[in-house]
Amino acid sequence: MTVTERRPRRLEWEGCLNARDLGGYPAMGGRETRWGAIVRADNLGGLTEAGQRSLIDHAVQFILDLRTPEELRLHPNPFASPRQHGVAYSNVSLVDPAVPEPAFTTLADVYKDMLDRFTRQMAEAITAIARAPDGTVVIHCMAGKDRTGLISAILLGLVGVPRDVIASDYNLTEELLRPHEEEWIATGSGERVDRERDVARFTPHAHVMADVLAYLDENYGGVDAYVRAAGVTAQDINRLRDRLLVA
Repeated sequence: MTVTERRPRRLEWEGCLNARDLGGYPAMGGRETRWGAIVRADNLGGLTEAGQRSLIDHAVQFILDLRTPEELRLHPNPFASPRQHGVAYSNVSLVDPAVPEPAFTTLADVYKDMLDRFTRQMAEAITAIARAPDGTVVIHCMAGKDRTGLISAILLGLVGVPRDVIASDYNLTEELLRPHEEEWIATGSGERVDRERDVARFTPHAHVMADVLAYLDENYGGVDAYVRAAGVTAQDINRLRDRLLVA
């Protein structure tokens, strides 16, 4: 197996709580995912000036923002201007806020619904990453948990990263955001006991992503079949693999 250099997975970008490099994971054909290919992150609108400089210094060439127009209005992306700091930017709202959302009892059900209802947006996001300029790509939403977590899992699945590794990567979000749960509980609306229950129910544990990947297998024939059916071309899938994998 080709072994790449070891790097810190979590990136210290001041103002981001959940910025992580997806490099160094075992993948298809005994290869590994490339460090510096894909960074998953939370809201870049929280970056300080120092945090923005850290992002630029990471050789980021393309930012894919998965948030809704309302989220963009409330939390503007500092890189949304054309080629701001030499970084290309695109917004693909991964969900449609105009479409009523059913009531869900589990986080896995939220993700399954997103996969079923928003296939066009999924394909658009995956294609944008495949066709991004050479260099590091950052994908992010608000917390870097749900939309970013789902796209990250699809990307890792396309290059053959084992399911348990994908689930473990997803679980890192819980570790990074756990220190901030008490703040959310304290400032949220409703009774405290209800807020605590919601936090527990929608915490990104590894078994949640394992359940979602099994759902893709059972209902679509796997990650590869899902993205092809959604409209991602074979050429773009190959581009993604070239981008993500160490030669």
